[in-house]
Order: sequence, then C-alpha cells, then structure tokens
Amino acid sequence: MRKQGAARQAWPYWILGLYTLTALLWLAGSGTVLAHWSQDPWQIARWKDLQGYVSIVLNALMGAWLLRRLLRSEAVRRAALERSQRRERQEEERQRLAATVVDNTIEGVVVTDAKSTILSVNAAFTRLMGYSEQEILGQTPRMFKSGLHDQAFYDAMWESMRRTGHWQGEIWNRRKDGEAFPERMSLSAVHDGTGRVTHYVCMFTDISAEKAQAQRLEYLAHTDPLTGLNNRAWFCHRLEQALQGAAAASSPLTVMLLNIRRLRDFNDSYGHAVGDQVLCHVAARMQEVLRPGDLIGRMAGDEIAVAAPGLGSEVDAAQLARRLIAAAAQPWHTPGGMEVVAGVSVGMCLYPHHAGTANALLQGAHSAVHAARQHNGPDAWCFFQEAMTHSARERLELEARLRQALAEGHLQLYYQPQVDIATGRITGAEALLRWLDPVEGLISPARFIPVAESSGVIGPIGEWVTREACAQGQRWREMGLPGITLAVNVSLHQFLLTDLVGSTQAALADAGFPAEQFELEITESALAQEPEQALQVLRRLRGLGLRLAIDDFGTGYSSLAHLKRFPLDVLKIDQGFIRDIPQSADDMAISAAVIAMGHSMGLTVLAEGVETAEQLEFLRARGCDHFQGYLCSRPLPAEGFEQLLRSSGGVALADRPCA
Repeated sequence: MRKQGAARQAWPYWILGLYTLTALLWLAGSGTVLAHWSQDPWQIARWKDLQGYVSIVLNALMGAWLLRRLLRSEAVRRAALERSQRRERQEEERQRLAATVVDNTIEGVVVTDAKSTILSVNAAFTRLMGYSEQEILGQTPRMFKSGLHDQAFYDAMWESMRRTGHWQGEIWNRRKDGEAFPERMSLSAVHDGTGRVTHYVCMFTDISAEKAQAQRLEYLAHTDPLTGLNNRAWFCHRLEQALQGAAAASSPLTVMLLNIRRLRDFNDSYGHAVGDQVLCHVAARMQEVLRPGDLIGRMAGDEIAVAAPGLGSEVDAAQLARRLIAAAAQPWHTPGGMEVVAGVSVGMCLYPHHAGTANALLQGAHSAVHAARQHNGPDAWCFFQEAMTHSARERLELEARLRQALAEGHLQLYYQPQVDIATGRITGAEALLRWLDPVEGLISPARFIPVAESSGVIGPIGEWVTREACAQGQRWREMGLPGITLAVNVSLHQFLLTDLVGSTQAALADAGFPAEQFELEITESALAQEPEQALQVLRRLRGLGLRLAIDDFGTGYSSLAHLKRFPLDVLKIDQGFIRDIPQSADDMAISAAVIAMGHSMGLTVLAEGVETAEQLEFLRARGCDHFQGYLCSRPLPAEGFEQLLRSSGGVALADRPCA
C-alpha cells in the first residue's frame, strides 16, 4: 500500500520530465529541419514565431493538465485521509463502547496475560469480589481459590483450555471477606496471528441466589412449609422405600393416620395464625415421641401420617398411638396466656397383615381414623378392618347410583296423612322420599339419606323434592280434592348451604301452588347449629307466606331462648317420645310437657309415629292438635294418597283408624 501511494505521488515528475525532453527535442529538431528546409530569413522568422506559439499553447495545456491532476490528487488524498480518520474514530468508538459494556455488565470480567497475571478487571468484579482494581492488578487468580475443589478439578479445567481454548462450568471462589460462593464461569484463551496464547479472558456470575432458590424449591418439593414435616408426596415416596426395605427383610411396618380435632374451631375462633401455631405445636410434640427411623408427614390440613418400620404387633402399635395422643394433648399457650388443648384420633393399618402397598396402607389408615372419629370419640385409636373398606366402597357406589337415580327419575315421593285429632279430618300430608331402584327395588331412606347428606347430593335432591311436592299439590287442587297442607323435610345441608329461599320460591311459582298450603319442616339440629343464620333464613321463608315447622323436637340441643325467636307455626314431637306410650311414664311426661310448651308459644303441635289407639287417646287428652303415623296410614304413593282423599272425603277417622 505504501509503494502504491509513493508511485501515485511520483507520477507528475515523470510526466514533467518527459514533457521537458519532448520540448527540447522539438526545439532542437525543428531548428535543424528548418535550416535544411529553407534559407529565407523571413520564412525562418515566421517559423520561429509559429514555433513559439505552439510552445506557449503546449505549455499552457500541459500546465492546465498538470494543475487539474494535482487538484484531483489532492482531493483524493484528502478523501483518503478523511476515511482513515473516520475509521480511526469508529474504531475508538467501538473500543469505548466495548469498554463501557464490560464495565457495566453484571458479570465480573478478568483479563490476564499468558502467564495469568491480572491486567484488568471491570466494576462488576470489584463489586462481587470485594477487591479494588489496584489491589489485584499484577496478582494471579489463584488468590481467589476457595479450597473446595481438589487438584483434579483444576487439572481437568486446564486440560480443556489446552484442547479447546475454552472452559465453562460452576466453580467455588472466595471473596475478599473470606466468604466462599458459587460462580458460573466462562474462561477463554486469546491467540495472536501465529496461534500463540497472548491473554486469558474470564467472565463469571455469582449464582448464590440461584443455588439458594434451588435449595428452597428442593425443600418445598419435599417439605410442608408450615410444619417442616415431609409433605404428602415425599412421605409417600419414603413410605414406598420403607416398604421395599421391610419386604426385603421380611419385617413388619405400621402406618398411622392422625386427625387433629378442633383445628377448624381454633381457626374460626382465634384466626388461622393461631390455628397454624397449634398445628406446628402438635407436629413438634409428636416428633419428640417417635423412634429413630420413624417417618412423619403432613397429608392434609388436619391430617398427619406416621410410618413406623419394625412395628408389627397391635400391642406395640397401640402403645405408640397412645404416646402420640398424649403428645398432641400437651397444651399450647397463646401470647395472651390462654391455654389451648388439641387432640387427635388415630387410625392404624399394619403391613403385611392388613395391606401390602403404600396406597392400601394409607387407605386403610384413613378408614380406621374415620371409624375412630365416628364411633370411639375423641383421643381414640382404631385398627383397620376389611369391613371398613367394604363400607366405604359401598357408600361411594351408592352415591354414584343415587346421582344416576336422580337423573333418570327413579326417585318418588310418598305421602303420609296428617290428621286433625279433634275432627278426624286429613289436613295435610308429609312428603317422604323413596328410591325405587330397577335392580334392588325399594331402597330404605335410612340407607341412602345419610349418603346423600355426606356427599352433598342432598342439595339437588332437596330441590327436586320441593318442586315435585308443589307440582303434585297443584295437580290435586286442579282435580278438586280437599285442600291440604303439604310438608317437606329440609336437611341440615340444604338449610345452611343452599339457596333454600330462592329454590322454594321458584318451585311455588312454577307450580302455581299456594304458599300458605306449603310447609317446610326444619330439624331442631339445623336451627341449633347456626341460630343467627337460621333466624335470617326463616324470616325470609316466612316472607314467602309458607308455614314453618320444627321437626324431631326434643332430639337436638337447641336453646328455648333461640326457639322463641324463630317464626315457627308447628312443633312436631319426635316419634321416639311416642313409641313407648303408655308403657313409659317418662315419655308421657315429656310429651305432655312439649304439648303444653308448644301451646304456650302459640304453636300447633303434631305428634309423629302414632301407631295405637292408646297413644292417640293420650294425645287427645293432652290437647295435641294433629298426628301422623301407621294408626292412620302408611306413607302412600301419589295415586294411593289420591284414592285415600277421594274415598274418605277428607275424613281420616271417626272412632277408628283410616287405614
């Protein structure tokens, strides 16, 4: 490039020399030619004049051409100079930008020479490592070693550098304050034109936060964050491992499921913060009584599971269960000094006696703890029995069939007459649900109603009963049959957890049945459980114009102070107080007291389950208003009840039973 530039600059001199030589030859040659060609002085003078003019013109042209070329050459030179300066400025800008990027990147950057002597670092390096640039210039990266890697680690790293010129991975280094921390590092070699290593460039990122987050996720994947116990998934995994060990060693194992009582009460009364602390307290106390090697985990909100390898006899399992119950019963004190005591029910399933898989053991323990809660009361334990699983399966199958029966129209309403004791006339009927199964035939309500209530199916079933009763009552009205009141039972679930007012209003409106001829029977337990909520619902129902009755009175735990506030019309004496009249003096006294109390509260009193004339005579003597029972009639399907109304003309009895 320099030789080509020098040649471009020398060409004007070559042209000028050539021109001078040509001019001299022209002058000398033309004179010689002229001397041979003519001796006339005038001709010679004219020729010399012409020769001068030509020389002037040629000199002018040559000068102009040279000037033009010089000017163009200068423009080219200046343009080249500007391009060179522009390239230099761009290169400087790129270098400045690269330096800015390196200085402002969040990754630490270290540049060393071929002997690993540190030449420069960026701002991120000083922030991450704690050293100033002046402290580490001239040092080697060996000063950052954490001591957590052996020599083999570094040998493998430099072997990769020799083979590929690059290494990338995780490494632990040490800050100036002595703290060891993990890095994600990338180390690259820089080569010159001959392939010789001239520098090393290292870029690294502090991954302490990533490691901590990974550990946190690992912890959460295996641990319940509230109690610190194994979570459900990890407990089941460890239980599988324990079972494999037990099977290999032909050793027994016991799985326990513990249900913490009253935890919901603590949450509702004192808030979830207190409930959580009670749960943690119970979990900690339980861990203290477990043996080394026992497993414990939180399965659900109020359920804790324990697996005890090597525990195979019912005696030993019961002993551990009693220790766990005693541990859970240790009181916990609130910040305000109040003592809170929880308790547990324990269900146990033994391997290999009861079940052989983790799922089966947990399922068996769940069935056992359910039985402990239902039948044995608080702080009780129970072993699994095969009948428990069979019963649970039967409940699930019955629930599925019940849903299908509702959808396919296998449910029916039967009607039992309600009779005015004074006149003997049929004044109403209670609509009673029956299930006519295509396979089993008539299924007892005592069998399917508890399943419907526990599964929530009672809600849609209750709505269907209300609609069907209203529709049937309207059909009887349109037939011109004597006007009667139709009563429908309302379950606790339906009363508290569904829109009873809205569904009842819709049923009455759709059927066109008068509200004053419709009665809802609410159990005493439903009114006692949530008295304030019950009062609001009853007031809204009363606003529809229908009648309200309290069913099974005397079997619940309602307060008379609450009862007198409820807008009730009818008080129904439970058949349990009628069945043994006149043999039981206690039942006679209770029934007489209920009748007197109902009348004093302005309520109509109806006795259920009347089967004998003696019972009816007793009720008549005590002033009871109405009765229902087998003495008059069993519950009848709609067609049978319609025939009863037509044949009796609405008169159920004079001095005899009506059916």
